[in-house]
Amino acid sequence: MASRVLETFAPIYPLDNSEAGKEAKRLATHAETAKRYVLKPQREGGGNNVYRKAIPDFLKSQPESHWAAHILMEMIEPPAQSNAILRNGEVQRGGIICELGVYGVCLWRNGESGSEKGAILENWEAGYLLRTKGDQSEEGGVAAGFGAVDSCCLVDV
Repeated sequence: MASRVLETFAPIYPLDNSEAGKEAKRLATHAETAKRYVLKPQREGGGNNVYRKAIPDFLKSQPESHWAAHILMEMIEPPAQSNAILRNGEVQRGGIICELGVYGVCLWRNGESGSEKGAILENWEAGYLLRTKGDQSEEGGVAAGFGAVDSCCLVDV
């Protein structure tokens, strides 16, 4: 069961000088591998994402010292469904995609040495956001007006 849940996770990489960051830079700078990713700036509010094959040219236009202000995330490819969204007081019908984000808090001890280094002090679930957007939109930010906040309806299957 855990493996089925893990299949729904989207890898996220920093664009720094860590090993994960070096892998992200390799993936992001080639159009063939970049087509599976979105480049996201590290700021609140959504928008300003760079998608798929546009990523390498965008990065070439930026000094490499600015790359670390972004993360590289594998595109979420959920199955499209048909439904209605209420946005700006207007009902919009058609293809939609739902994305569930689950948030957590993890606080651990950092330090140079000792048995306490890396000890987890806090680790708990901190909430979720379910958003729905049109299936033709790559953007999904609720605050930027691309998606709508939704709520869960759990059923036995």
